[in-house]
Amino acid sequence: MSFDWQGTSFDYWNELPQASKEKVLAAGSEDWRDVFSGVLTFNKSWRPLRPVMIHQTTYDALAAVMDRLLGLLLETAQRRAATAGELRKLLGTPEGLIEYLDDDEVLGEQLIQSGRPDILISGGVPKFVEFNIGSEAGCVWDTERVSTRFLTVFSDHGLQTLDGVDGPVQVTEPPSPVDGRYQAIVDTLGLKPGDRLTTVLRTEGVYPGSDNLEAIVRSLDPYVERGKGFGIDGDVSPLLWLETDEDGELVTQGRRVDAVFRLFVCTDMPQIPGQAALKAAVESGRTKLFTSSAGWLLANKLVLTWLWDDLELLSAEDQELVRQHVPWSRRLSSEMLEDAVAQQASLVLKPADEYGGAGVLVGHETEPGAWREGLEEAVRRGGFLLQDYVRPDRLSMDFVNIETGAHLAAEVPYSVGPYTFGRKSYGCFLRVGCQEQGEVLNLKRAIHVTGPLLVTT
Repeated sequence: MSFDWQGTSFDYWNELPQASKEKVLAAGSEDWRDVFSGVLTFNKSWRPLRPVMIHQTTYDALAAVMDRLLGLLLETAQRRAATAGELRKLLGTPEGLIEYLDDDEVLGEQLIQSGRPDILISGGVPKFVEFNIGSEAGCVWDTERVSTRFLTVFSDHGLQTLDGVDGPVQVTEPPSPVDGRYQAIVDTLGLKPGDRLTTVLRTEGVYPGSDNLEAIVRSLDPYVERGKGFGIDGDVSPLLWLETDEDGELVTQGRRVDAVFRLFVCTDMPQIPGQAALKAAVESGRTKLFTSSAGWLLANKLVLTWLWDDLELLSAEDQELVRQHVPWSRRLSSEMLEDAVAQQASLVLKPADEYGGAGVLVGHETEPGAWREGLEEAVRRGGFLLQDYVRPDRLSMDFVNIETGAHLAAEVPYSVGPYTFGRKSYGCFLRVGCQEQGEVLNLKRAIHVTGPLLVTT
């Protein structure tokens, strides 16, 4: 799995001659509104003018590393536990916290059929700072639309072949994550042509547009239509539309639900009738769920600390893979407190089972007093880890102001997240930072949700 990560820029944009860059930016200046129409973001001021561009060989190498690390995480858990219940207890996850969890489920390949890592590029080398495992890996539809729309822009402006330094550069989009996930759903659940699949959403959040249920459902009509190509009879339902009919079947607006694609995090669920109906249907075996919520246990960041604990048990090749691509991670204990205070600038404090950047403290961004307080609170609560700080490479990005049309060139942090469905790589969730925020990249910090284009030379 050898690859020269430092042999070329991760963003191939840096390898293009200035004349090609100017053509791309001119096209983006005309069409950026079409590219980002309807794409989820809290950013009210700026939009990127171009896609991140990843060389095909780089994308393929990243996919290989991602898949091996995903397998290593499963193997790490299997060395300690045989079932979801055993793993839950080892992680200290309270009973009942994770909905739909079957403690007797055997840990196996079915748990790693869907996911997305969070990767920072540092010194040109991908660093996997965490791994989201489960069907709820988000922004699939948005990132694919951005990639597809950017490719349309390139095509409309005659830019699918660009002039490169050493010859022509061909531009295309990555494999479809929407199609890849549908295939994984069909394969994992054993769906047959005509089987009914309901994509279930939680809509009580604060994301833009989450208060208009009918509009959300309508906006996903193209997604449902894509499922027909896989023989799926699909629909979309907010959780609160689910109910049990007089025959004990799970239904949504009178339509029977045979299988559910769970597009939401399975903790802190609203205890509403729709949730009770779904839970009863899953527990009875009447409704199949993609994916099993036991995958949430594998996504617990304490598993990363176990991977480091087990380093000497791995093959020489896997040891090198972990050292190169996973920041050193260790569970926080009271004995580590003073060292962690002294090494603040080189550490990140993370809760083991949160998501979306919640509770994360980046040492060098935090006031010393707040850093100590955060560490002390983490020791009291338990379930936190320290991870070596990864300084993310900056992305040179051009933005346009939504209101004024003004252009801005800025060096911003970014993160990379190829999707893995059925142990194959599809698409990529790129979070491009906002010049007005820090290094924790999540939607609420006004990051830009985008997708890449791939290039071949």
